[in-house]
Amino acid sequence: MDRRTLAGGLGGLALVIAAVVALRIGDAPDTLKREIDKNVEVVQQQEPMKPANPRAQALDADALQIAWNGSAPAYEVRWNGNEQLVPGPEVELAGLNPDQQTEVEVRAVSATGKRSEPLTIAATPKDLYNDKWDDLLVGQTDRFDGPESLDPRRWRIEAEPECLGLRPFGPSKRVDVDCSMAAFQSNTPVRFGVPASDGAIGRAIISVAGAVESSHVRLTMLPDPWQYLKETEALPRGAVSLDITTQGTRIIADPDLPRTDKQVALGDSPMTGLVAGVRHRWEMRVLPDAVIALRDGVVVAYEAVAIKTQLVHPRIRIDGGGFLDSFGVGGVPERVVPTEVIPLSPNTEVPQDAVAAKIVTPEAGNQVRVVELPVGEKRIAVAAPAQLVVIRKPESRPGTLPKLANRPGGIKTGGPRLHVMHEDGTRPPQPLSPKGRVLITAEINAIGHRGIELELDGKRIVALPTNEQGPGVPGRHEFWLDTSALTPGANARLKLCVLPADHGEPVITETVFELGKTP
Repeated sequence: MDRRTLAGGLGGLALVIAAVVALRIGDAPDTLKREIDKNVEVVQQQEPMKPANPRAQALDADALQIAWNGSAPAYEVRWNGNEQLVPGPEVELAGLNPDQQTEVEVRAVSATGKRSEPLTIAATPKDLYNDKWDDLLVGQTDRFDGPESLDPRRWRIEAEPECLGLRPFGPSKRVDVDCSMAAFQSNTPVRFGVPASDGAIGRAIISVAGAVESSHVRLTMLPDPWQYLKETEALPRGAVSLDITTQGTRIIADPDLPRTDKQVALGDSPMTGLVAGVRHRWEMRVLPDAVIALRDGVVVAYEAVAIKTQLVHPRIRIDGGGFLDSFGVGGVPERVVPTEVIPLSPNTEVPQDAVAAKIVTPEAGNQVRVVELPVGEKRIAVAAPAQLVVIRKPESRPGTLPKLANRPGGIKTGGPRLHVMHEDGTRPPQPLSPKGRVLITAEINAIGHRGIELELDGKRIVALPTNEQGPGVPGRHEFWLDTSALTPGANARLKLCVLPADHGEPVITETVFELGKTP
């Protein structure tokens, strides 16, 4: 592991390898020895409580999603001779035998590595899988399991280089997103039709997983010609979005769309948002008088609006990372329209296989100007921000398949953080009183570490093992520091080191606080 210094507890992502081989007490020849300075008092932690209320469902015939109730920093999951540490009360187990019952044990894990008594659940994937979920979709359902799934005939991608890769998922792979933002514009429009059995005139369904606490997924239905423009924070005119974060799901609609008096009953769902490393299936269901959001078939949000256009263009945006599983649409069947958007230079050539071309220019006031080019036009001379939009023949492939490097699986977690507060409530950057005690809080987000060390001005004041009964997990450690150990009127530097189980270089964060002068 590379040494990384995270100033002030900001930045950095640690990759948590999904398959964890448990490290038991005594397995490591040099387990960290507990050492606490005389001026430090460790705040005692509660024993981990056994998880409760297990639940199981399946998005595929060879995978299980297991959820439970609990408030531990992390959990240890065991099944079929495998073990995995997860930071929240949910896990997805892929690559299972569809017809075989799988027994799963879940243990709560404390910040120091103690395990609770196990919660047990058994389920058979095939018994829980609903193979009718895509019956109301039309055309080809996209399975994001390789470079071919991002065929430029079907998708236009806006992302940084090296943003996309392939992560393992059971016996197959999924498209992994690891950058600040990636947008996927579908070249297959959705045309609304007559209401289906559930009242929908159209729909889009996406199966996706988050990566970190800040992951954010947005599925937007764009009216023409907004699908040709780059992704922005502003919601285009006439657009409606399915907005998904780790906190929940909502529908966001252009304020100028007509409102209706439609009322929709929400379902009973304990969670409505993204989960790191666990897929869920969201549906954006369009009714004549409302747009509804469903998570795994349960209504979790709606907006009483009427979309005015009959044809929309789906766009997926992922912020903060995640992985794509599948995507499909419902409505009136439409053909793929191979489209390429080319930034304009003073002398831009129109591709020879273009069947239509237009110049699209964003303008002030959330407006777009479109100029159709004459058939046979070979060169144009228009400057940015205008863009050349080229519609190609159905058999054309604009561009090439993206190169997707293989990546390890697992869950990304944030780097460690340090917080300081005087017992009188004062926090930096205000000077802290030189009398009394200072509460030091160390937030650890890594999985699989063996201990932490805390240094004050270069001197180690805490060495705390975190692998009492197995590898350490995310958690919060609190320490009271007597200010008599500090120099009044001076700055104090704290350094937190998270020691990996493989004895590699520690992950480090530091913070500095000022101690006031003695009155």
